[in-house]
Amino acid sequence: MLRIYGFLIAIVILGIQSFLSRRNNVYWGAILPVMYLITFTYLWFSETFFVKNTSSFLFGVFGGLVVLLGAWANGRESLKKKRKKELEKMKLHDFK
Repeated sequence: MLRIYGFLIAIVILGIQSFLSRRNNVYWGAILPVMYLITFTYLWFSETFFVKNTSSFLFGVFGGLVVLLGAWANGRESLKKKRKKELEKMKLHDFK
């Protein structure tokens, strides 16, 4: 049951990341990757979090960052395509 909750939380976070990365301001999409990095840095240096395997911890950090930054890049590309499509519609309307 705990894995299902973790999976659902990950889906929600990726949805939020996708939404934020499609905003006009590019920096909205940077919020979650920065928060992710800050959280894991805190967990690394915190005395309350014990890392059993450093390589798996670092793999999780970099893997998560790759996913979040990939969603950011996809969102920015989607926004570019949307703007280009709207510009083409405007140009087509001007010719009529």
